[in-house]
Amino acid sequence: MDTDQDQDQDQDHLDFIGVSLEGTNIPAIDEILDAVFENQPPFIGIDEVEHHYFAPFFKRNICPLNNLIISRQTVVEQEAVSSGFCDLQGICWREGEQGKKAYRRYRDSVTSSVHMHYSGPVIIEENREALDYKDNDFYRFRYTDTSIHCSHRHPQLRNLVSATSKNDIYYLNHNSIMHWSPQLRTARTILGDPLKKPFTRVPSQITTLAALDNMIMLGGMDGNFTFMNLQTCMNPIRSSITDVEVNAIEMSLSRTGDPHAYFSTNDREIRCMDLRTLEQKATFPTGWFVNYTSQSPDGHMIALVGDDLDGEVMSVNSREKIATLTGHQRYSFSVAWSPDSTHLATGSDDRSTCIYDTRMMNKPIHILGADIRESVRSLRYSSCGRYLVMAEESNYVHIVDTASDYTKAQKIDFVGDISGISLTPDAESLFIGVSYVDFSSILEFEVVHQRGELMNMDDPWASMYC
Repeated sequence: MDTDQDQDQDQDHLDFIGVSLEGTNIPAIDEILDAVFENQPPFIGIDEVEHHYFAPFFKRNICPLNNLIISRQTVVEQEAVSSGFCDLQGICWREGEQGKKAYRRYRDSVTSSVHMHYSGPVIIEENREALDYKDNDFYRFRYTDTSIHCSHRHPQLRNLVSATSKNDIYYLNHNSIMHWSPQLRTARTILGDPLKKPFTRVPSQITTLAALDNMIMLGGMDGNFTFMNLQTCMNPIRSSITDVEVNAIEMSLSRTGDPHAYFSTNDREIRCMDLRTLEQKATFPTGWFVNYTSQSPDGHMIALVGDDLDGEVMSVNSREKIATLTGHQRYSFSVAWSPDSTHLATGSDDRSTCIYDTRMMNKPIHILGADIRESVRSLRYSSCGRYLVMAEESNYVHIVDTASDYTKAQKIDFVGDISGISLTPDAESLFIGVSYVDFSSILEFEVVHQRGELMNMDDPWASMYC
């Protein structure tokens, strides 16, 4: 039986929570969170997926946003954002310190969840370069529909959005693959539930997806993959590539123009599969779990990163190591090549992106990270090479102008975890998958042509523009 003292304590706790949610004055976010989490066991529930992490991992996901918001819009057009009616997620925030400023203050105080699990040395940030974000507008918001739901199944694997054209965007929704058409503004399921067999032949928990031209491939935690021809959408093939988790798949063309895919897995081996026959044609042994592998556009090299502080560059032909990529202080999960194969970017849990000149890869030429809040989960170069897109674990996507020697950037700021990013093959559009319980959507951006600057003949980029 409760004593009077216990009842008073319970009432005090209820009053505190009541004021925090209903009053006009919001207590400090940390006070709310500490009260919620006090003496609470680990729990599950982001995106209806079981995650075996302790409660602090979920702190940022229970920020009382509804108390900071006036209203929400379902469909958001460019005009509504440019006029200031709402932000790019259709959120109409309260003004002043009780709106977006309060959320940003709280959000920026929360460290990326992954850093709680490291017991190594403290990250040294002294040599990191700061980016200039002032007045840079490389990609402009165009459209989003907040009824579109994106998902991710693993807290560290965020390659679950792929655009093969301006009108064909593929993304994960729970454990199904959806197709989004920006032109028609419609979404439909192409793989998984609620479709009937054989279209339910997908891995039990999809961790990654890749699409190229008329092909799509999925990988899962069970080591299985699914391949489907998007032109016919007939008879998807499900098979096993390994008996451990598939961390990433990247599809590309060989030097002879044949399509193939690189599988990065947790069995210390990279596999290259011929997509015409779905037969394994090469393996690359490593000494650690591989989180991402990318082939250089010229077809001569692959770069790989994983559960080691250093990455590697290997020869496609000899399968021997060419270079060791040093510079990171934590494990890495993303790699991208510039389209001319002269620059290589790697993103890490140490909240930085290293840029390497492939003519001299013994050390990075740039370490970007002074402005990065969380782990860098995805990297993409535009097909013209002008931009490098960096996606953090949540809330921020950075677009770096390579023509400024990686000094200028645009920061896209929103609410929620990032399930993936993708540029269209012509670099005209950028799509960001937001995976969040109440704020999920695909954010669509269009390139802002920098023609005025590029007409300067002294500019080495004058012959091309995005």
